[in-house]
Amino acid sequence: MRAKRLVIAGVGVAAILGGTAVVLDQISAGPPAESRSAPVAGSSPTAAGSSTGPVAADGAAQAGAGGGAAAPDGGAADGSAPAPGGREVLPPVSASPSGLPVPSPPVPLVSLPLPAMASAQGKIVDGFPGDAISFPDGAVVVSTGVSPADGSLQISADAIVTSSQDSVVGHFQQILGPLKFWSERVPAGEGQQSMRFSRGNDSVTLTTVATGTGSTRFLLLGNLHAATGG
Repeated sequence: MRAKRLVIAGVGVAAILGGTAVVLDQISAGPPAESRSAPVAGSSPTAAGSSTGPVAADGAAQAGAGGGAAAPDGGAADGSAPAPGGREVLPPVSASPSGLPVPSPPVPLVSLPLPAMASAQGKIVDGFPGDAISFPDGAVVVSTGVSPADGSLQISADAIVTSSQDSVVGHFQQILGPLKFWSERVPAGEGQQSMRFSRGNDSVTLTTVATGTGSTRFLLLGNLHAATGG
């Protein structure tokens, strides 16, 4: 009986020793390979085994990543001034002149002193600006007149020419256009054409009408300033 108890006790001790050996073997083997290679949450890339190189203490890596080297005075290499927050401020751009040159005022068609009020039949009256406002070739003058008023000269002319209405209108467009007058058609009576020529405060109105003989009769009424002409 005693021998049987000793056998049972020996078996129990052997089992205890075997279990203790298994536990010690697992402890000495360490954790599994997967748990050793996995990074710990919240750790830095360097601590987790990242392959990035060390960051230079003088900020050279940051300057290289920005695409340009820093100037000795703290500004950018291209001369621009540094800005708060690491932003780059471009150098000021010099303003270039813009706009068109101011055109010179047109030359007046009449000058001071203005002529006295006068009219003439069958000819051009004295003081009429015939050099600037000439009539078509072959025109027969019926009457002309001039009248000064407040630094301007009012002119009138009535004449007949053996040309079409369009030809007469084209003549005055050709002589007044180079003098910086612009033209526009205005309402006219039946069988008539009316054209207004303007340049600042100067204006000339031309009215034409066809005669029964195939000629054109035209009437000029104008107001020309002596001071500036515009």
